[in-house]
Amino acid sequence: MKTIYIIFNTRENTETWSSLYENLKAVFEDYVRVKICFLDEALPADLMDGDLFLVLYRERVYPMKDYVPSLDKVVVMSRTVQSQYLEELYQLPEGTQLLVVNDSVESTLQAANNLYALGLNHLNLVPYLPSEPNPLYREIKLAITPGEEEMVPPHVERIINIQSRCIDANTFITIINKLNLNNQLITRNLLEYTKTLATDGTGFTRKYVTENLKNEMLNQAFQTLDYGFILTDTLRSTVYSNDLAAAYFDLRPDSPASLKLAFGAQYEALFAPDDYRNRLFPLNGTNYIITRTTISVVDQMIGYAFRIRTEKDIKNLEVDISKQLVKSGLIAKYHFTDIIGQSDAMLKCLSLAKKVALTDFAVLISGESGTGKELLAQSIHNFSNRKNGPFVAINCAALPENLLESELFGYEKGAFTGASPHGKVGRFEQAHRGTIFLDEIGDMSLNLQARLLRVLQEQQLMRLGSDKVIDIDVRVIAATNRDLPEAIRNRHFREDLYYRLCNIPIHIPPLRQRKKDIPYIFSSFLSSFGERLEDDLIHKLTVYHWPGNVRELKNAADYYRTLHELPETILSAISGPGAPEARESPGRPAGAEPGPVFPPASRDQETLDHRILDIIRVHSSDTGGIGRVAILQLLHQQGVSLSDNGLRLRIQALREEGKILTSRGRTGCRLAGPLPPEVGNH
Repeated sequence: MKTIYIIFNTRENTETWSSLYENLKAVFEDYVRVKICFLDEALPADLMDGDLFLVLYRERVYPMKDYVPSLDKVVVMSRTVQSQYLEELYQLPEGTQLLVVNDSVESTLQAANNLYALGLNHLNLVPYLPSEPNPLYREIKLAITPGEEEMVPPHVERIINIQSRCIDANTFITIINKLNLNNQLITRNLLEYTKTLATDGTGFTRKYVTENLKNEMLNQAFQTLDYGFILTDTLRSTVYSNDLAAAYFDLRPDSPASLKLAFGAQYEALFAPDDYRNRLFPLNGTNYIITRTTISVVDQMIGYAFRIRTEKDIKNLEVDISKQLVKSGLIAKYHFTDIIGQSDAMLKCLSLAKKVALTDFAVLISGESGTGKELLAQSIHNFSNRKNGPFVAINCAALPENLLESELFGYEKGAFTGASPHGKVGRFEQAHRGTIFLDEIGDMSLNLQARLLRVLQEQQLMRLGSDKVIDIDVRVIAATNRDLPEAIRNRHFREDLYYRLCNIPIHIPPLRQRKKDIPYIFSSFLSSFGERLEDDLIHKLTVYHWPGNVRELKNAADYYRTLHELPETILSAISGPGAPEARESPGRPAGAEPGPVFPPASRDQETLDHRILDIIRVHSSDTGGIGRVAILQLLHQQGVSLSDNGLRLRIQALREEGKILTSRGRTGCRLAGPLPPEVGNH
C-alpha cells in the first residue's frame, strides 16, 4: 500500500487539512494510506515511509529537501471549488469589484488566480492583504472567501462563501501517474468526484476520461483479435499481451525472460534488425507465423509489435476468405507485379497507374483490344486504399441496354416483367467502398450514359421501380478501345460523362509500340515449362505487328508450347510479300526500340477499301455476309495493321457510299450491288 503525506507547517487550520484528507480518501479509498504531517513537530525520520508528499504552495517544495530523499516525490496541490458555489458569482454584473479573502497571502493570491481561471473574468477580483493596507479595500462592499468568513473586514456588507477548496482533478491525475495507481475503481471514484468540481476550461479532466475510455476500448479490441498480439519495449520486456498470446507463450508483463523462455534458441531471430512479415517460428511442435513491426514516436523507436498466428489458423482463415470471395465473385486477383513491362512506354504507364491508385479519382483506361485493360484496373484497385473492398467488373458491350441498366443499378421486386420476386442488388451497390470497373464504356447507349452520369455526380442511385435514394461510395475505373473524343464529335458519347470519367486518363500502348516487352511476356507464358527463347524466335516475335496484342501473344505462346513453332498466320505475315522484315528502316540506330509497322496497303485508303470490299465479296451471299471481327482477322493475316475502330469507320463510309449493306447479328456485311471492276485486281 502506498503512503501519501499532506504537509503543513503547523496545526493552525484544522478545517483545511481535514477537508483535503477527505478528498484523497474519497478517490483512493484503501489503496493508499493518507497521513497528515506538521513540520514544526516532525523529524525527517518520521517521513521515511512516505511515497509521495503533498504541499499547498510551490514555495514549500524546497524546504522539503531536509525531510525527503528526493524532491521529485513532492507534489504541489492545485485546488478548485465546487461548481454549485460559483452560480452566484456568474450572475454578478460586469466589472463588479470583490475582495478575495483567505487565511494567508499565498492562499489569497492562489484563490484569486483560481477564480479567474474558472472563467470569472467579468469581475474585478482584489486580493485582500492586511499586511499591505490599500485605500481601495474600504470602497469594496462585497467579498468572496473559501470558508474564512471571520477574516473578512467588518466594512464589507455582503459575503459570498464558496466553502473550502478541493483538490483538483489535475493533482489527482499527477498522483495516479506517479504512484501507478491506475485501476478501474480509482478511475470510477475520480470521475464521480470531478462531477461536482468547477473546471478550468483546459479540458484536462476530459482528456483523462477520454484516455481511460480509449485504453479500455483498445484493451477490449486487442482481446477480441483472432490472433495473438504482443507489445514490448526496447529492452524486450513485455508491455502488453492479449489473452491469446499469453496462452501461446505463458507471458508475464514486464518480464524479459518470458519471451526468451518461450522462444529459446530462436529468441534473437524474434528481434532481428529489420521488420519482417509472416516469418515462420516452429516451437514445441507448432508452427507460428509472426509479423513484427517497429513502433516509433517521431524518429525514436520505443518498442516492437508482434502479430502471431498458428499455421492452422492461417489456413483456416484463407479457406474461409477464399470461399466467400469466390462465392461472391467480387475480387481483383491481379497486381502490378503481374504486369510485365520493360519498355519506356510501359514503365511510364505503370508509374502513372501506381500514382493514380493512391487517389480516389475516376480513371479512364484506353487501349486496343487485348492490351490488358482489366488487368491494369485490378492492379490499380489492389494498390489502392480500397484494396480490402470489393472489385466489381461489368462489360457494358455484352448486355442489351435494359438488362445493363438493371445490372448496374439493381431493381425492386415487380419492377418489370420477369424481374426476380426478391429484387436485385445492382453492381454499384455491390461495389460500395470498393471499385467498379466499367469495361467497354464506349458501347453504352446514350440513355444509359445520362443515368450513369447522375449516379457518378451524386454518388447516389435509385433501383429500378424504387423511389428510395441509396448512398454509395464507389471508385470508378472505366475502359474502352474506342476513340471517345471522336465518338463525342459524332454524338455517340456524352461529353459531360467523358470528363466525369476521365479525371485521370491512362493509355496502354499496343505491343507493336513496346516490342521490347514481347520476349519477356512470351517467356512468362512458357516459364512453367522452362523454355529458353532462341534469337531467331525473338526476332520473329518482335517483327510481327501483333494486332491482337497480349491476348494474341498468349495464344501464340500456347501454340508454341504445344507444337514448338509459331502459328502459320504469324509466320506468313512476317515472311510473305510486304512483310515487316522487308520494311525495316536501314537507318535505325542499334538497339532502338521498333515503332509500329504499317504495310503499304494500310497507308492507301483507296487500296484499303478495295481489300475490305474484296473480303466482303468473297463472303457475300443471298443469306448473309461477314462480321467485322472476321474482316479484321483476315486483314491482319494479309499484314494490314488496322484497329477495330478504324475498320468500323471504313465500313461506315462504304455503307454511306452505297457499296455495302450492314446489319446486326450473324448477317454482318455484304455487297450492296455488282462488284466494282477494280476490286480484286490490286
